[in-house]
Amino acid sequence: MNYLRSWYHKSSLKVKWSLGGSAAIFFTFFIFSSIQYTVIRQVMLHEEATNISQELSEIINFYKNRPFSSMEDIQNNSDIIKQLLEKDQTLYVLNQKLQGFAISKTDNKKPKSLIEYEPVKEKTVDLTTIDGRKIYVGRAPIVSNGFSGYIGVVDPLTRYHQMMTSLFLIMSILGAVSLLLSGLVGFLMAESFLKPMKKLSDTMKSIRKKGFQERMEPSESQDEMGELTNIFNEMMDRIELSFNQQKQFVEDASHELRTPVQIMEGHLNLLNRWGKNDPDILNESLQASLQELGRMKNLVQELLDLSKVEQVENKSAFQNTVVIKTLNRVVKNFELIHEDFDFLLHYDQLENGIVRMSENHFEQIMIILLDNAVKYSEQIKKVDIIVEESKEDIKITVKDYGVGIPEKDLPKIFHRFYRVDKARSRAKGGNGLGLAIAKNLVEGYSGTISASSTLGEGTSISLTLPHHI
Repeated sequence: MNYLRSWYHKSSLKVKWSLGGSAAIFFTFFIFSSIQYTVIRQVMLHEEATNISQELSEIINFYKNRPFSSMEDIQNNSDIIKQLLEKDQTLYVLNQKLQGFAISKTDNKKPKSLIEYEPVKEKTVDLTTIDGRKIYVGRAPIVSNGFSGYIGVVDPLTRYHQMMTSLFLIMSILGAVSLLLSGLVGFLMAESFLKPMKKLSDTMKSIRKKGFQERMEPSESQDEMGELTNIFNEMMDRIELSFNQQKQFVEDASHELRTPVQIMEGHLNLLNRWGKNDPDILNESLQASLQELGRMKNLVQELLDLSKVEQVENKSAFQNTVVIKTLNRVVKNFELIHEDFDFLLHYDQLENGIVRMSENHFEQIMIILLDNAVKYSEQIKKVDIIVEESKEDIKITVKDYGVGIPEKDLPKIFHRFYRVDKARSRAKGGNGLGLAIAKNLVEGYSGTISASSTLGEGTSISLTLPHHI
């Protein structure tokens, strides 16, 4: 038993599926056949009992309507009685002392089954077993002119036993055939059903060897295996994208951190050589080092913020924000910081517009967008904030009139550390993480964010957030 259990656990899914399907079909057939066999047996036994009861009634009527006066007289007319009996049946005629004779179509020998005959007061039909075989025994009292006694009909159920033996043999053969056919069909079906899983396994092994570029052929099937294939390809696309982004992130982060570290190292070497006793060199190097240290601190903080907002779907999911109220507060703060800029908020009867987003996150997004608009607006110091409402969502657009972004760079501005003009952005204090943070926040609340721009005319960043219902 342990060996079979171990073999089963080590077998392939195809073998397990075939065995399981075969066993299920076989046991279903077995139960159905057993019920059918039992019903047929009971029906046949009932028919046999009914036939014997009718024969007893006919024989009783026959003796009542004939002027038999003695046992000898009855025995002399036994040929007529034989016509009422079926093949293999035996009729016993007994007097009150249970002495008599037997009438049979085959012979006149007395079967052992009636050696112990019990007198009865009315007609009875009983099922009994003799030598391991079922037989029916029908008994009844008879009264004729000058004779009183008993009759008994013994039916060895030859037809019943032959039919039940044939039925059992047929069902056994059909059961064996059904077991073999179900195993074969189950194996073929398992092979067909598991073919996509085999392809999936081979693709995974190929991915392990060659990389994330391998994919399964898109499936047009609408069943679960087709859905699994499509989900696998989508998952691999996301994994490959995530891997490439992480690779780019590591490269960019290494580059961004290397520069301030090198600058600080250079100033410290300068101090070590000549700046210990020179106040001007000491002051210059300390200021430069502190500036680079501050930039590194901001970079690390932005990386921490970005890692937090990637889990935004698990936080503040049930908070809401009044859009115009929050925007007014953010705009007033920017007006205090940038007195030379005009911040114009455009909305139409949206004082009570509410979006499904944490107020802190919404304010963080708007600060990022307005800060970028200010950084890259040099001549026209004006920023428009346009709020529009539809049935499903609220759209907010931040438009500046600055230098603009080349069309080839627009799809990349939401990537981590990406800057259109790296030197210019570094001079303005940017690390290229602001829009990446904003994008993760917006998408974490089931929103969308996009950008459009024209070189020399400005840039528009639009975000759409679902209504709070």
